[in-house]
Amino acid sequence: MILMGILGCVTGCDVAEKTNRNSVSKKKAITIAVSNTPLSAPFFIAEKMGFFANNNLHVKLERFDGGVKCFNALVNQQVDFATASETVVMFNSFQRTDFAVMASFVESDNDVKLLSLTPEKYRQLDHIANTRIGVIKGSASEFFLDSLLIMHNKTHLPIKRVYLTPAQLIPALLDNQVDIISAWEPLGYMLLEQIATKPEIINSRGLYHLSFNLIGMKQSTVDNNDKQALLKSISEAIIYIHKHPKHAQEILSKTLNIAPSQLQYSWADYTFRLSLSNALFSNIQTQSQWAIDNQLVPKENRVDFRQVIDRQLLETFNNKEAGW
Repeated sequence: MILMGILGCVTGCDVAEKTNRNSVSKKKAITIAVSNTPLSAPFFIAEKMGFFANNNLHVKLERFDGGVKCFNALVNQQVDFATASETVVMFNSFQRTDFAVMASFVESDNDVKLLSLTPEKYRQLDHIANTRIGVIKGSASEFFLDSLLIMHNKTHLPIKRVYLTPAQLIPALLDNQVDIISAWEPLGYMLLEQIATKPEIINSRGLYHLSFNLIGMKQSTVDNNDKQALLKSISEAIIYIHKHPKHAQEILSKTLNIAPSQLQYSWADYTFRLSLSNALFSNIQTQSQWAIDNQLVPKENRVDFRQVIDRQLLETFNNKEAGW
């Protein structure tokens, strides 16, 4: 009788699980544009570990190279949500305010660095005078360089900016077209793999805080219950990352087809958490003033960035999780 009861329970549980999977698969898919980077880890983990399905969501991840392409897919109505950095949010806010940041899910204060084949030459920043520095125009790469010069009172130094694409930075450095590059990961790791010396010029940890954010359109067709379920799935993935970092890295290594050593190189720099902190708002404001000063955006088009940050959704989610 006991055995029959156990078998009945197992069979019943299997049927219930199968029924749940079938009901989820029949739902309209929620599409999310995610960047092909370890920063998107919570989304890849949520997909692999079944957290989306467990929260009654049918989610399809559409992968793109970089947050700019993810954001463009969102505003072109190719996807329901997108992931992008705060810099992408800042630049696009000068053009439109029909989108909203729903939550940040990862931060790093050591993602952008100055790199060189001969870093020892530039340990003192005075020595970067008259150098050729490869940067990505109007991006975190250029913002980081300017922030570094301002912090160390070196804005007067004569330097030549060489504007390149991300794919051109390392080849230009290796081919002696530039002396230094201002680059984000994994370019630092990729360069380290090719030269014998650690390429980082100066320890700039804490100078620039990168965040990756979940973004949606204000007039979204996705209802609030599914948005809450989406945040819950990402939250569960973040908890899993904290509890099982090695397995999380294994999943990412296979998903992104990158070496485990690359993940280990920068993993400690990532802080995975759901938030919408005042630091994000301040960071966007600081970057916007830099963009105005450098004539990268229209000076007359001042933006109230509170228009593109949706605090209510995350606050509601946090209150539910806390049982309030």
